[in-house]
Amino acid sequence: MIFPSKAKFRLFLFLGFLNFLACTNPLTPTYEFKEGIIYIDGFVGTTEGSSYVNITESDVALYYRNIFVSGATVFFVNEVTGERVALFEEDFQYIPEDLSFKGTVGEKWYLEASLPNGKTYFSEVETINPSVPIKSISAVFDDELEFSEDYDDYIPGHEILISFDDPPNQDNYYYWRHKTYDKARICQVCVESKFRDGACVPDENVEYYTYWCESDCWQIDYGDKINIFSDSFSNGTTTSALSIAQVPLTRKTRILVEIQQFSLTPKAYEYYRAIKDLVDNNGGFNAPLPAALIGNMYNPEDPDEFVLGRFTAASAFTQSIMIDRTTVEASPIENQIMPRPEPPPTGPGPSYLYAPCDESRHRTAIQPEGWID
Repeated sequence: MIFPSKAKFRLFLFLGFLNFLACTNPLTPTYEFKEGIIYIDGFVGTTEGSSYVNITESDVALYYRNIFVSGATVFFVNEVTGERVALFEEDFQYIPEDLSFKGTVGEKWYLEASLPNGKTYFSEVETINPSVPIKSISAVFDDELEFSEDYDDYIPGHEILISFDDPPNQDNYYYWRHKTYDKARICQVCVESKFRDGACVPDENVEYYTYWCESDCWQIDYGDKINIFSDSFSNGTTTSALSIAQVPLTRKTRILVEIQQFSLTPKAYEYYRAIKDLVDNNGGFNAPLPAALIGNMYNPEDPDEFVLGRFTAASAFTQSIMIDRTTVEASPIENQIMPRPEPPPTGPGPSYLYAPCDESRHRTAIQPEGWID
């Protein structure tokens, strides 16, 4: 990536695109990929579990890629009250230490991130604006829901459709995220080991053992696509049966799909639209990042440093739908692990069959709101 200046960088991309379209004497474009470019993506939402921060750094050791930056000290800071919400690492992401954290409409937040290299980055202040409610929600099964590069084929699943009344006389920008809950039967898998005292203890004589959940436990999965919408051509009207999420048939279980509908500022919408174009058209998040992703993050000690990414604070309206996938005829795309409980002891002693449902971003023992047994 070449970064002589924002304007020159955008011009470079534009001229490269024109050169690509030329049909006479085309020139082979050359690219210089720059190491050490920091990318920070942060979000504060008004529902539990919707707030996070991603921090990566560009690397070209073998090929262009973005590497997760571990060991950072990250805070959400309330500009008015001075409250500092600490975040911790989990699954290559930073999330609030208080898992119940959520913002409130009207609050003003900014992001502070100190990296292991000694640099500290801040975001501009974001105000949480009111959200628009979802009017109705439905799900439709499709044997060919979407094409998957991982499977090199179309995969089955459910498409989630919603309807909502767009407020008149104002510009509205929508952004949807979703997550799913389904009951887990197995809470621990120990490969070449046995489950003892809360951990898998190595045992070379064992291929693997599975351990049942000792209580109700829900597996949480997250959608990884960006779904956005502008009311430029539908201001003040009712939008019906809009597709806002795709849920692949990973397991033939009953699931709860939780939809979060966020209201964005115009700048935030343009940022997410740039990411969507990048992911949809340029090979995923590891593709070279365009200058459009230079958002509201900055290094106060070095104003000339390019910091890609954005911090966004937005309110959400949440609605859920239960889907019974147990009767679907199509085969799930995930290979399910075969249960292999540890055999009972041959003599006196305890039997090890169960493991706890450890609370995390991907698992909870707390029944999700909207779940119907």
